[in-house]
Amino acid sequence: MSTIVGVVGLGAMGSAIAIRLCQAGFDVIGIDLFEHNMAELEEHGGRRAATPRAMAEEADFILTSLPSAEAFHEVTTGQTGIAAAGRPGITVIDTCTLAVDDKAEGARRLDDSGITLLDCTVSGSRATCLAGDLATFASGDKAAYERASDVFAAFANPLHWMGEFGNASRIKYVLNYLVCINNAASAEALAYATKMGLDPHQVYDLVNTSVARSRIWELRAKMMVDGDYTTSRGTYNISRKDAKIIGAIAQEIESPAPVFNAALQQHFAAMAQGYSGMDTASLYEIYKRAAGIDDIVEPE
Repeated sequence: MSTIVGVVGLGAMGSAIAIRLCQAGFDVIGIDLFEHNMAELEEHGGRRAATPRAMAEEADFILTSLPSAEAFHEVTTGQTGIAAAGRPGITVIDTCTLAVDDKAEGARRLDDSGITLLDCTVSGSRATCLAGDLATFASGDKAAYERASDVFAAFANPLHWMGEFGNASRIKYVLNYLVCINNAASAEALAYATKMGLDPHQVYDLVNTSVARSRIWELRAKMMVDGDYTTSRGTYNISRKDAKIIGAIAQEIESPAPVFNAALQQHFAAMAQGYSGMDTASLYEIYKRAAGIDDIVEPE
């Protein structure tokens, strides 16, 4: 009998994880607000549930990939949420980037129903996940983590155990801090090269042969030179949502963040100019426009 895994939130990352789980032979149930995401899951052998509660009446493990704290609390402990199923023993693998306090509150409420929540985060893109190359971090109850090992193995590579609940979120703040900076740095450097008259495709290739390359450069600079800002299904969620958490922590612990804040302003400029629904690789267009470079890819 196949292990049943539920996935709540079939966006860019959640859908890729669900597909990987289907490919690994799990019985996958999904929920999403958008019909095209549900249809994609069914095309890969998954099936749909009407509510998180209905999902929890069947699933052994539930993975959540949600855009906000409000959605997280509604899915976990709302009227039609996971806890409402009254079925103890479920392990919830939460991959959302939220404040630790929100996750801890959800964990306490679920624990009252005999359900364990693991604080987990991921780093990568839809493409890296589908390729089996999604860095994953987990923290919380070690026994629940070990019970979920086969589920993690379907999509997590590498997989890091972080110990104390909340540490997986904390390392994600560090990663997104750097992603925000490196996205802007890659776009700025590529616009600089383009303004000097260099071929951006050649620049992309040459940087990849040097010590200046980074994973962000490899992934996003390629999208920049190709003008492909939609295939990844990525958006400006780091600047829209995660930056608030990162910035608040920096202020609370009195850790200076001048480079992060400068990079973030460019993300805000892109959002203000209509690129918020596109991948952050579209920062290249903001720098091109500022540098007076023609041939701008306009927002959709």
